[in-house]
Amino acid sequence: MRTLVDNRRCKYIRTIAECHSISKAAQKLYVSQPSLSRLVKKVEEELGVSLFDRDTTPLGLTAAGEKYLDYIERFQQLDKEMQLEFAAMGAGMTSQLVIATLSLLGIYVLPKIVPNFAEHYPSVDLQIQEDTSLNVLQRVECGTADLAITNLKPDSEQLQYHLLCKDPIILAAPYNDRMRQRFPDWNGDLNHPIPADLPLLEAETLIVLRPWQNMRVAAEAVCRHYSFAPQRVIEAPSLASALSLAGSGRGITFICPSYVRCLAPSTPLIYFSLGEMEDITNILAVSRRDTANPLVSKFCACAARSLLSSVPSP
Repeated sequence: MRTLVDNRRCKYIRTIAECHSISKAAQKLYVSQPSLSRLVKKVEEELGVSLFDRDTTPLGLTAAGEKYLDYIERFQQLDKEMQLEFAAMGAGMTSQLVIATLSLLGIYVLPKIVPNFAEHYPSVDLQIQEDTSLNVLQRVECGTADLAITNLKPDSEQLQYHLLCKDPIILAAPYNDRMRQRFPDWNGDLNHPIPADLPLLEAETLIVLRPWQNMRVAAEAVCRHYSFAPQRVIEAPSLASALSLAGSGRGITFICPSYVRCLAPSTPLIYFSLGEMEDITNILAVSRRDTANPLVSKFCACAARSLLSSVPSP
């Protein structure tokens, strides 16, 4: 199949940039210097900008030249993905993307992404599998899923992650009489939690999830980082249970804004931010580093755009 990108032209421009010299690049490419100079001039005339700063020694790229190299790299990647996808379609293979997700992220996050993705890629067979935090990563690692939607970075060197949306870890506490006395001006705004004074909260009962659940792992990391040691700790089987217990005055719990919006607690709560540890629970798409499915990068780009447009205004 013919490519839509002139790879020869891209290779020549990139080689000049790497060699910092048209003459050295010509030698490396086994072409004459005048023909290489003409090609550069032709590209610059077509674009209406100079790609190289000819007043510097050694020859350097202009800002436009750096941007050009960035664009051609992206164009070549898109061209490669198109070739693979069309080759698969031509061979009668179904374009398929299998996503493993945590249950609540599947409820709250995926509905913001899937309609947009389906509109742009209507022929893709998109399959969603809900599972535990450990199993979604195992599915990707063993190849039964192309992507995992989760909120903790993977430990495996075989896996890579793509940031889809910030979802900071926060502390939720009942907005009871004691909290009203401490924070009389709290307006219930989830987008603007109060900076946590953790020593003041150590007298509260901390509600955590089971040891294998992501929010428990994140909570323990925060506690270790800040040497936060509540006097009493109890376990809850789910985030819904933990938030319900917090709302009923039984204690405080770690949670993320996405889960609060999904669960929509009916009792008043107050939220505390956790400083430099807050990004530990951002929403991620995890894939194998050696994935050959071109739909992975397409889904990640679509997901990031969809979630960005759906973030509530501060």
